[in-house]
Amino acid sequence: MVLPRWTLALVPMFGALALAGCSDPESTSGTTTTTATTDACEAKHEECFSKQQVCAAKDGEVACEACPNAHYASRDGVCETIPGTPHTNEFADFTTPSGGEVKGLCQSWTLHNAEELWINAVELEQNQASHHSNWTFVPDDKFTGDDGVWPCQDRSYSQLEAALHGGVIYAQSTQTPHEVQKFPNGAAVRIPPYSRIIGDVHLLNPTAEDVTGHAKLTLYAIPKDEVAVKLAPFHFTYHGLNIPPHADSRFHSKCELESKFAASDVPFKLDIYFILPHYHALGKSVFLDVVGGKKDGERIFEVGAYDAEAHGRNYDPPFEVHDATGLGFGCDFTNPRDEYVKYGLGDQEMCEMLGFADSGAAWESTINVAEPDGSDGETQVFTGPCNTLAFKWSQDKPGGPGP
Repeated sequence: MVLPRWTLALVPMFGALALAGCSDPESTSGTTTTTATTDACEAKHEECFSKQQVCAAKDGEVACEACPNAHYASRDGVCETIPGTPHTNEFADFTTPSGGEVKGLCQSWTLHNAEELWINAVELEQNQASHHSNWTFVPDDKFTGDDGVWPCQDRSYSQLEAALHGGVIYAQSTQTPHEVQKFPNGAAVRIPPYSRIIGDVHLLNPTAEDVTGHAKLTLYAIPKDEVAVKLAPFHFTYHGLNIPPHADSRFHSKCELESKFAASDVPFKLDIYFILPHYHALGKSVFLDVVGGKKDGERIFEVGAYDAEAHGRNYDPPFEVHDATGLGFGCDFTNPRDEYVKYGLGDQEMCEMLGFADSGAAWESTINVAEPDGSDGETQVFTGPCNTLAFKWSQDKPGGPGP
């Protein structure tokens, strides 16, 4: 079988995903620990932590290994049990043909929760070739219909409208089979009573065989009296990508946020607790910087070339943005093709970031154009104005817009 060109770049990474699930980080068979391996793991800690993994030593060698289900990789470099009460749903099976793509569908899970839920962690397990998925929560009288799988357009579903009605709870790293979005202890997102979870379906199978599988989503709720920090979501998207052929390029923008927050009667003051990037196979980095104030230009987050690993990162202590005017966001790409690549699905690219912060407002920032902005060595640089929609986030009942 000859696979479409856009799938070939993903095949080595998809194969690596299959192998990753075979390791057992709690196994001690053949394990040897020496001063040398301990030092090597200390040197490898940041690399492993950036992939939600821990460093394990075996037979004198060290490697990053994934934690088992219901565990997360802690900042201390060990796999710890995810705290809280789990609420789990297994969604329907999908079959994605070799080289195929499934999009335009949504899947829902009505919680029937008579009381609010304070979510400290989300765990995704999937073997259905899920390329990416965004998960929101809404009141259960919105986007009504039977739970299960349905065409998003049939209920006029949009992520922005869902976020305005309820909120964002999780976004999946590109093509990862297992991921934990774990906030520091005491930090949580509030899901109001009688809510529905909705996730979009985007499956991409770059292998030579059909793939059949499903997604399993678990929300870990902690008691309200353990909640010390109430989180609001934020999202950046560079919609105006126009990645030149046979070139290295960077797309970035400085998003002024201070005045947007002021319009909602809240100060631009953030404590960032979690960040998750999203890009495709041409991506070489995703980054977020401070703009203005004493930390002007300081890098908050950066991840390197796309590798199909889980790259959501928690900050404990949080990253403080207290006297800035905004945030700078962008992505680097290398395009070996003969044509320009734009924002989109399939063989196109994306540059996005979801985050959660202790903030008086939630916001969505979008860059829609790519204007030449000089060069950085051999890298062509592009920029564009940043358009931001910010809305007050209630701190008395976070998990939805304020009054």
